[in-house]
Amino acid sequence: MASSWLRLGEENFGSRFSAGGEICILLLENGFHFGGALWKWQSVEMAIVCGRINLWVSAAELAEVFDLFCEPKWSPRYNLGPMQSVLTIRTNPQGLRQAEPMQWGLVPSWSKSASQGPPLNNARGETVATKPTFSESFRRRRCLIPANGFYEWKRLDNKSKQPWNLFRADGKPLAMAGIWDRWQAPDGNWLESCAVITTTANAFMAEIHDRMPVILNADSWSDWLASDETNVESLLKLVRPCPDEWLRGTPVSAMVNQIRHDSAECIQPVKETRTLF
Repeated sequence: MASSWLRLGEENFGSRFSAGGEICILLLENGFHFGGALWKWQSVEMAIVCGRINLWVSAAELAEVFDLFCEPKWSPRYNLGPMQSVLTIRTNPQGLRQAEPMQWGLVPSWSKSASQGPPLNNARGETVATKPTFSESFRRRRCLIPANGFYEWKRLDNKSKQPWNLFRADGKPLAMAGIWDRWQAPDGNWLESCAVITTTANAFMAEIHDRMPVILNADSWSDWLASDETNVESLLKLVRPCPDEWLRGTPVSAMVNQIRHDSAECIQPVKETRTLF
């Protein structure tokens, strides 16, 4: 059965489900899974926002670009989605940057269960400092989430969408602003998880989608990662759309719609689908 991940905002299901964030659900041919139940398709407006990324650059280049303490253990991935492991960059107690995998889908430390509701893969920049699910992580547990690109789906008409791969114009890896948390399971094991912070789209992205991840420039990485930087107003100044000229994009195959496809073919440019009307 074909499946893919999409985000539903709290305007669809209410803050009691999404805790003020943007949430991902598993879409199936005859409906979608949410809250342990299968929901049938109805007149629900859906939007995708930063629910897939690719990271295929070498570990050596990642270490060089992000000034890492050591090379990360990472294999190329071309279609990463929520609940999978993504690479994150934090500073260790010695103040050095290191890269480690985390679950993409934030689980707050106070959650009763790691699987309570759909995964919180995104946090809206407009409310990340005030929503209880995200506010403490925003103040004290920030990270970078590197990616060569992220996928968004451009609406062509009422029935079809075209996936696009968005990437830096200079070819360097993106540094998406993230937050993380640590949750302890009843058996004593720890789970570290993260979310990408999103914001309104810049003019370039607005042609494809109305939102985008917060992308940070290298000169702001140290401030973002500093564990002693808890001034919310200063941090929020970094939560904004990146300049238009930073990004480029190409339409890609619809194979990225299905998470099982994870090869270099996912990022190969294709001609954009054209509609008759």
